[in-house]
Amino acid sequence: MLKKIFSCAFAALAIASAVSSQELAGRAADAEDVVLAIAKPSGHNIEAMFTFTRMADGVGLHLSINATGLDKGAEYPFHIHVDSVPSNGNCTATGGHLDPHGVKAAAGESYKCSKSDILKTCELGDLAGVFGNMVGDKEGNASGDFVATELAFGGDNTILDHSIVIHNSAGDRVACANIAAFVLGGDNNSDQLIDAAGSHESSDDSTSSDASSIAAKVSGLLASLVFAAMI
Repeated sequence: MLKKIFSCAFAALAIASAVSSQELAGRAADAEDVVLAIAKPSGHNIEAMFTFTRMADGVGLHLSINATGLDKGAEYPFHIHVDSVPSNGNCTATGGHLDPHGVKAAAGESYKCSKSDILKTCELGDLAGVFGNMVGDKEGNASGDFVATELAFGGDNTILDHSIVIHNSAGDRVACANIAAFVLGGDNNSDQLIDAAGSHESSDDSTSSDASSIAAKVSGLLASLVFAAMI
């Protein structure tokens, strides 16, 4: 058991130590290569981080959310939307919620997401319907960790090539970003971590995310996995 734990720990540490902003380069991600995916929605003073990682048993994804800049006590629905955020950061151009199985279309006005039967009653992208809305605490922050057994990095239920959109309580799209896939492997370095999608901020601030910042966060995440494996 200890041998397995330390093997995983050292593997994660090797990945983390290999990450640098110079090693980030874009290419299309094959689903089996993806080790994690990140979206950094930003706009209207909101800064958020959505991190998706594979579950250890291979079924579904673990979702970690951290957000700041929320109004105290206000609710913020959040979803995966079908289309990518354009280069101008326009959140309204991301289309509707991701719904590859046509659940919403079949339900019509009677649509109601039920946690007990997600695939039959929920749009795949209706994260708030499954996990509840984000709610700003007294400092305007919100966080959560969830297991989304229906989400994947490939196949019909893939989250790749889509976007995350945060809405305010009135339903306005106030922050958005593309889901960036990080993969292992590369033409020249098998330990390279590659940003295969990129991310965008909302129209309030269309500055592209800094690659070194993403790399640092990925390194930190993987380093934390090492620590978790050792305790």
